[in-house]
Amino acid sequence: MKTFSPLAAINRTLLKCLLAMGFVATLLPSSANNNMRDWKLTTGETYHAELLTYDEAKKIVIIRLDEDHSEVQIPHDSLGILDRAWLLEWIESGEEREEIIKKLGGKLSRHTSTGKYPTEYSVYEPLIEDSATAQKPPLLILFHPNGTGHREITRYAEAAKAVGMNIVSCEYFRNGQAHTSRDPESKTNVELLARFTEMLPHIEATVPHDPKRMFMGGCSGGAWRSYHYSAQIQRPWAGIYSNCGWMGGETWHHLPYPSMRVAMVNGDKDPASRGPSLPLDTARLQKAGCKISLHSFEGYHQVPPPSVQIKAFRWLLSDE
Repeated sequence: MKTFSPLAAINRTLLKCLLAMGFVATLLPSSANNNMRDWKLTTGETYHAELLTYDEAKKIVIIRLDEDHSEVQIPHDSLGILDRAWLLEWIESGEEREEIIKKLGGKLSRHTSTGKYPTEYSVYEPLIEDSATAQKPPLLILFHPNGTGHREITRYAEAAKAVGMNIVSCEYFRNGQAHTSRDPESKTNVELLARFTEMLPHIEATVPHDPKRMFMGGCSGGAWRSYHYSAQIQRPWAGIYSNCGWMGGETWHHLPYPSMRVAMVNGDKDPASRGPSLPLDTARLQKAGCKISLHSFEGYHQVPPPSVQIKAFRWLLSDE
């Protein structure tokens, strides 16, 4: 691709200055999949696509197009100045969260399940001072709308440390895979269920946990997926952490949901939280014998700050 030489000279220092002056005040959107955005190249081409990864050494950006889910490699110098500034913020926010984990202590690791559908996942095990809890800590398995589990796990480390809970963060599973969320029997949904069904025993054998305190959850589509798997995979599921999530409409209400605890965590400015799904989902879950707690935070359709996560996690782990 062609490049525009004056922009090629822009480096981290200049972009930081632009950020400090408020030149790009809304670079990181508040959507649940904060890797999805509009990209504009110096050639004039535009894409609505999700950032998958960035090779800083080779200066190659890899994006997934929203239209057909194909992957495209773009030289960094072909990005416009706003895209470069956004990318810088994306890189440094990830670096900052990695540093937070180092300060928190504990163990951050990557694993790959075996079988027909090998799938990567990341694990954060905080240092737990209570010896009884440390032997069998609670476990939360997270799904994400963007499918980037290793990056997203850092968003939950502080809360995991505060409550003494191990966190598993799944790669691969993401929004857009199931093109029709109204059909639980679609080929894609059936395959994804088979993938997680195969993956779960590997997680259970790899990550220390109390099998009676095993939770699932995530933001947006991650919560959507967690609800379904709690009904489709037999385990003594203790609960769901539903961040800006819904069950997927009445088409999914027929599933045999277990009696469990459900923490619903929504941004006060998220239009989705004011829709009809919340009362419908609540009624369906209560019919299944679930206990539900609603938590609100100042924000949109996004991951809440650690303080809000901690409150939701503590409620999930409580007996009240």
